[in-house]
Amino acid sequence: MSRIVQHRVSTATATIRAGLDYLLLEVRIGLDAADQRHLLHRLYDPANGGTGLLPLLGEVLTAVGGAVREWQPNHEATVEALDEAAACVADSAGQRINAARNLLTRPAEQDWPTPEQAYAKAPSTVSEVGWTARTAADRPFGTEGTREFWLRKAALLDRIALADESAGEPGDATEAADRAARRLMDVDDAAVICNPRHYVRQQYALWTTHQ
Repeated sequence: MSRIVQHRVSTATATIRAGLDYLLLEVRIGLDAADQRHLLHRLYDPANGGTGLLPLLGEVLTAVGGAVREWQPNHEATVEALDEAAACVADSAGQRINAARNLLTRPAEQDWPTPEQAYAKAPSTVSEVGWTARTAADRPFGTEGTREFWLRKAALLDRIALADESAGEPGDATEAADRAARRLMDVDDAAVICNPRHYVRQQYALWTTHQ
């Protein structure tokens, strides 16, 4: 029976290893803001008592400790070490990952690009109005826009609002830019802990840099 169990364990861990190798490849290729937050969310989600890969690994370690306690009751030190390892993985590491996920939208003040910096490589507003309209019209009914669509739309509305504000005429354009910026933050699952339009400029500058 031990050989059968060991084979199952080896197969399962090999599958996990293959998945982690693929995940590492994706990370090394490059992850944008939304991808970064999604990955950290999958590793540790504080909702519902904490779910994700790390808490599950913690449960495995706890279960191993339970098996040691049942089959080798004199190895209390081993059980204690496994319980501590489970707590480090599921709690300590998980909480730090969650903190990192929330901090992704809190760059230092100097990290926020100015509008001039953010939109230095942007096409003309007329061109972007056309692209946004065509992309929205071509999208199949009932489907969500891509992140690129929401990013470029938010950046376009921000630029229009900036022009109105510089002319001393803030109004509908500013409200539309704020709504679009918050929509992008929803797409990115970014906590609203910063000026949404600053977030748009930061993400647009990063996006154009990697085009």
